[in-house]
Amino acid sequence: MDNLTQLNTLRAFVLGLMPAAVSHKDDSIVLDALRYNDIRHVCQAIRHTQSDDEYFQHLTLRFGGNSEQSVYRFALSETMRISLDLYSLYLAVRLIRCQLDVYRPATIHAVVVPLQSETVSSPQGQQFLREIYRQHSAAMAHIIPCIQLIHSLPPVPALTQQLHWLRAQSDRLWFELNTPSEHLVYTRAFHPDAIKVSQPLTSEASRDGLEPIAAFTREQQIDFIAGRVGTRQDLHHYRSLGASYYFGYIRDIPSTVREMPLRLVASNN
Repeated sequence: MDNLTQLNTLRAFVLGLMPAAVSHKDDSIVLDALRYNDIRHVCQAIRHTQSDDEYFQHLTLRFGGNSEQSVYRFALSETMRISLDLYSLYLAVRLIRCQLDVYRPATIHAVVVPLQSETVSSPQGQQFLREIYRQHSAAMAHIIPCIQLIHSLPPVPALTQQLHWLRAQSDRLWFELNTPSEHLVYTRAFHPDAIKVSQPLTSEASRDGLEPIAAFTREQQIDFIAGRVGTRQDLHHYRSLGASYYFGYIRDIPSTVREMPLRLVASNN
């Protein structure tokens, strides 16, 4: 892997993975959106459930006229999804480096970057994470990896080894689960700082599934993060379960920061 000290080299490496990742029709749609500068990173405030004060920034990728559509709604190949995760991480580094040029470090809200478990365990993800922690440690001190354990896990030994490494490198490490989750106990070995749930509470089963997660966070004395909170009723429910922080359209419209024009080749500038 080339030295990824410079942001343009970091970007070129990630974008260089994407043409090779195209194996489905939807992969091509996302790649074209990148070429035409139609994919943006969206930040949404994560607020304290009691005070409403902002404590973190949640980052994800969106596209469309109003940046209302998630790139992950497409049926993407695993390699493309991994590439997009790494692209999100690059954008977070770029955002934090810009903020460090303007603000005192103590005033910057840490950026939460969701990463699939497949990304963490993949060879590309492992190499990229090692390089980015080595070359961009100042920015990574303000970035919180949030590992998504949503579906079945990739090969567990490789994932477990990499998560232990990531735990050692990161000041803070979060996990994201859906309800009901079979992976809750698995997170215990990595001493997470928070468990995040980002799913609509559209059924009694989804609400009941929050109880074990809430009990686990109380037992472990860690934060419970409520995502995609859309109604006052949902926010009240999360508060009653002891959620520490929340984010969603109930309080904030996600703000976009448009990426500079992209070229899917390495630049000498």
